[in-house]
Amino acid sequence: MKFEKKKSNKLYRKEKLREAKNEYEERIEEYFQQLTIGCQQLECRNKFCASGRGGILSLQPQAALIMSIQLASMPGSRLCVVNGKNHSSVPKASVTQKKKKDSQEQQTKPFLQSLFTSTPFMGLLNKGGDQESIKPVESVPCTKEDDMDHHHWSTDFWKLFSHFSNTHQVKEKEKEKEPVAVSDEGYYQIDHDERNSLSDSCSEDSEGMLLAIPPISVNLDHAVEYLHRAIVTQSISEEKMDTWCRSIFQSWEGIGNSFLCSNKLDINLDELTRFYQLVIHQDRKSKNIRQIRIIEAICDSFETLLDRMCLNVDGVTDMDDMSHVRIMNEWCRSITAVIQWIICCKENKYKEEQQDGLATLVAKLDDISTSQKRTASIASTSQIILMQKLIQVLSKLAQKKESVIRKKLLNVLACLDSDRMNYLVQDLHQYLLDHYHTGPYKHGLEDTVIMTLKCLELLSNISFFFLFFLDQANMKIPTCPIIPASSFYSDPICKKLNIKNEYRIWKRVLLYGEGRHSTLITRQGETEYQRRSRLFMTTTSNSTMLAYPFENEYQFSWFSYPFLLSPSIKRKIVLIDAMSQMSLEYEDACVNHTLVVHAQKLLSEAPRMLKNLETNLRSATCPYLLLEIRREYFISDTFSQMSRKWCDLKKPLKVKFIEGGEEGMDQGGVQKEFFGVLFEKLVSSEVGLFSQDESTHLCWIRSVMDQDIRAYEMIGVMMGLSIYNGVIMNLQFSRILWKVLVIPNESLIDAMAQRQLLFTLEDLEEGWPALGNGLRQLLNWSDGEVEAVFCRDYEISMYVFGRGVVTTSLMPNKDDPVVPVTNENREQYVKDYCTYFMYTAQKEQIFALRRGMWSVIGSRALSLCTYEELEMVACGLRQGPDSLELNLAELESVAEQFWSVVHHDLSNEQKKQLLLFVTASDRVPVGGLKELSFYIQRNGPDSDRLPTALTCFSRLLLPEYSNRQKLKDRLITAIENTKGFGLV
Repeated sequence: MKFEKKKSNKLYRKEKLREAKNEYEERIEEYFQQLTIGCQQLECRNKFCASGRGGILSLQPQAALIMSIQLASMPGSRLCVVNGKNHSSVPKASVTQKKKKDSQEQQTKPFLQSLFTSTPFMGLLNKGGDQESIKPVESVPCTKEDDMDHHHWSTDFWKLFSHFSNTHQVKEKEKEKEPVAVSDEGYYQIDHDERNSLSDSCSEDSEGMLLAIPPISVNLDHAVEYLHRAIVTQSISEEKMDTWCRSIFQSWEGIGNSFLCSNKLDINLDELTRFYQLVIHQDRKSKNIRQIRIIEAICDSFETLLDRMCLNVDGVTDMDDMSHVRIMNEWCRSITAVIQWIICCKENKYKEEQQDGLATLVAKLDDISTSQKRTASIASTSQIILMQKLIQVLSKLAQKKESVIRKKLLNVLACLDSDRMNYLVQDLHQYLLDHYHTGPYKHGLEDTVIMTLKCLELLSNISFFFLFFLDQANMKIPTCPIIPASSFYSDPICKKLNIKNEYRIWKRVLLYGEGRHSTLITRQGETEYQRRSRLFMTTTSNSTMLAYPFENEYQFSWFSYPFLLSPSIKRKIVLIDAMSQMSLEYEDACVNHTLVVHAQKLLSEAPRMLKNLETNLRSATCPYLLLEIRREYFISDTFSQMSRKWCDLKKPLKVKFIEGGEEGMDQGGVQKEFFGVLFEKLVSSEVGLFSQDESTHLCWIRSVMDQDIRAYEMIGVMMGLSIYNGVIMNLQFSRILWKVLVIPNESLIDAMAQRQLLFTLEDLEEGWPALGNGLRQLLNWSDGEVEAVFCRDYEISMYVFGRGVVTTSLMPNKDDPVVPVTNENREQYVKDYCTYFMYTAQKEQIFALRRGMWSVIGSRALSLCTYEELEMVACGLRQGPDSLELNLAELESVAEQFWSVVHHDLSNEQKKQLLLFVTASDRVPVGGLKELSFYIQRNGPDSDRLPTALTCFSRLLLPEYSNRQKLKDRLITAIENTKGFGLV
């Protein structure tokens, strides 16, 4: 009895084990079908489903199987739900049904058996490429001893992936393996919900591996030699060739330690590119099948690598100590290798299209061989799939802004040259355009659009921002950019955006942050229908309510990624932001006016009190900032009225010229005239606040003995007021001033000046070419000692108005004696010279100018702009010797005789005068003249009257002159006498 009971317990455990194995196998099959085929639901949100939006798409069978085992090993279900039930492409059988099918198991292969005996997985189960293919068990009776030696097919599989415990191990014959250079440290570890750290999973024990291919590292010579043996001499079998490719490219331990520079820290991109080119380039007459197979193996391996990174990225980003530096360096180098492979695939495809022409390639599709078709499809398909997986990895790393690996990745990618960076940015732009959609963004950070933008943001930070200050402040100060900021502009995306709607979304995101904030917009006790109705009913042009304010939806704005936006779009954002503030001030003034009217009725019996009340509330009730200017006292009237009406700065501006008989009503044209005359007077030599370089005609702050700080503050206020009201200024400052103006606070400017990251020699050369050229010669002098040739002391001499030439020591300690400039200290001398000349000597005036401008336009909209974009928003396109000649063909639509005179008879200076005459400004707006409104209106029959203009509406009133010569004479006379306003 005791023996029978023990035997029955053993049979029961055996039956339970078989049921658990069958259930586990079915679960793997369900996940495999879901990852490769999908649930076919349109609204699927499961990221582990091929049908899910933003989910895992186009997985290779090898990667899909590994991820299926990963998911089946985790507690909980990640299967899609269809009609309330878990989706499964294969229905589950009950325990009784399984028992009935026991007799049929030997006739039908289980799922994993059929999968692993297929071609893609034979290389995985054949260790070292020498073991015979695993065969299914034949349906013959066997004894217990035979069963020990002739095990089931699944034994090899579970032994390979270390699934069996020590009590279930089966004897195997020892196989000889090829020696490898690097031992694997954990490949595709099965992650649990507690998310074991990557360091724990990186074990040298091979029992923790899911793939039996240990990684190896190679250099260029070894890789080229192996490539020659595999392709040319064919002395290596295809199985070994595939194994060799996977051992290098499917793990960061392999490719992360291959093709290294002599310092063993950085990957040698030139050698890596050379190897890739040898692999991808093929003879156009004869296509080598083995070469195609190597390309497939590398593509599949890189897919596996990126899938592995996606699974382990959380563990890597949590590393914060120096013990994991090696792993993080391997990750960074592996990502660089993937990027270079994508670039090489794209270059090869582009070269083929250039040589044959795209139409010729399409026409020959039916004639080319199967291998040629495979080569073309592999390059294009792998580029798309790898780009998608690379975006997933980079976006997850980019989100962890404080992680060590993100900072290391920034430093590694910063070594890319401009061509590689351009290729990568263009690919990301195209990918973003292909997957563009407007909200709601249901998948949040896993949405394709948001992931791509995170990658572009990472690259923009690398390309042209100061990395040191990036972590401390929202800096946008370019220095030695890899590629210009314009390379990140996406005009197709900008054309798709609704600027007004995006502005409202952006203001809400600024208020609450990017992410899910359902509790912030939900009222207690309110139904979903009531909440949606309230939000849509209250969303106006001035509202900050989201356009898609549904619960649990990701709040996102395109304006949060300003590197995509062109300067013309940013100018519109700045103007919309100003209009929003003006609207609030206007509404407040109207409300105050209504209150005053009621007060007048109540206090009608007390005229003296009423008079005092009207005087005190006149400013509060006026909806405009009204300036009444006398032309004889232009600057003094402006400054005095601005001082009295300081609280009205945010109101819409209206300007009226008085005591001159000018009756023009300001609908936009008068204020353009006002700002044009004001800035012309402020930078003139008579006022003495600014000086101009003779060669560049750029303005800069004049060094004076007695500094008038208030005057510079008022100039800054007027500059801000001009931008605030959308008027383009006729000012041209050196760009270093715009760099200073865009920085958010003064302490940061001071810190950057002390570190000599601002006010560099390049800035000096741009504004003062002659002076900069002299200092550049001092730096580059190589024919002897500079002390004997240049005879300079460690000091600076500047002309100060009211004192003459003043010499100042540049020594760190001003009490120390001045030393000569030598070869050893000349570099530091040039830095100190530039900092003093552009900053220290005018520090108070610069800060005053900046304070005045920020008091008017100091909003988040300004933070969208870089210094170059701010200059274009404020002053339009640059003018001067290097500026482009005006092409007024962009404005041409009617009046052919008029445009004939403009194109053939007017000089470039007269064209500017024409633009000033019609629009009250000769500045070219951001985006070119096509962004400008320009109307020509017939103003009666032929007469001797001069043409007139409605500058508020950019409208030219042109009589129908009898001949072309008369039109030319009258037009030139009119544009050369443009001062003054009247009523038409």
